[in-house]
Amino acid sequence: MKKLILILSMCFSSFVWANESAGVTAAKEWLRIVDSGEYAESWQKSDSFFKSQLTQENWAVALKEVRAPLGTVVSRMELEAKEYSTLPGVPDGQYLVIQFQTDFQNKKSSTETLTLSKSSGDWLPIGYFIK
Repeated sequence: MKKLILILSMCFSSFVWANESAGVTAAKEWLRIVDSGEYAESWQKSDSFFKSQLTQENWAVALKEVRAPLGTVVSRMELEAKEYSTLPGVPDGQYLVIQFQTDFQNKKSSTETLTLSKSSGDWLPIGYFIK
């Protein structure tokens, strides 16, 4: 019985790790698009909820105002990734909130927070904030 419980817990742990890992991978790929200045593409590769909140043009303008002055990314390290089934202002579902410690060329020690949703079957961004 103990072996069965151990095996089941290992399988569940592996599933959770793989699920978070897929989300973190998707987040990093999306951030690379933003880092390269491809703001229109980052909007296109976002969740439909994200797109319903602002137009592609407004997103590009907002990113140009916020990201351009920061300069290039010098380093980015994942701080934490947590899954949620509920978040304020969005329907219940599968969400992953990831925080990164990011040093930009013109601003050291920033925190990037990226929230992803799996409503479409893939992890796609629904929110992005820099402190």
